[in-house]
Amino acid sequence: MIKRGVVTFLCLVLIFSLAGCSKAPSDKVIKSAIEGLLLQQLPLSWGSSLLGSRNTNIELIEIREKGKFHDKEKYLLVKARVKGSCEANMILKWEAHNFDNIGEFKIHQDDYGKWRAETVTSEASS
Repeated sequence: MIKRGVVTFLCLVLIFSLAGCSKAPSDKVIKSAIEGLLLQQLPLSWGSSLLGSRNTNIELIEIREKGKFHDKEKYLLVKARVKGSCEANMILKWEAHNFDNIGEFKIHQDDYGKWRAETVTSEASS
């Protein structure tokens, strides 16, 4: 009888500890979060204009590296190559511009369970 109680207790502990665990998002979710961020706010250096850009089009998001998922804070650092185009504000006119850059993104889950991306760093591809 005592063994059955111990086994039941250990099973409950295992179930409750696993229920609170988060897991890292899939590559598809990561790419979607990065694309959502960049369509809203492309880094200024990627658009080749400090005045901003518009009509961003993402052609490729290639995940280069993924860091360890931080379960407690629920985030993951990702380095990705992003290739696309936009219109850059050149004061008196808008000019078409292509970009092919490497960015580091923090992928995290918001309070509503949706995965979001934040730009950590961005650099031009070599």
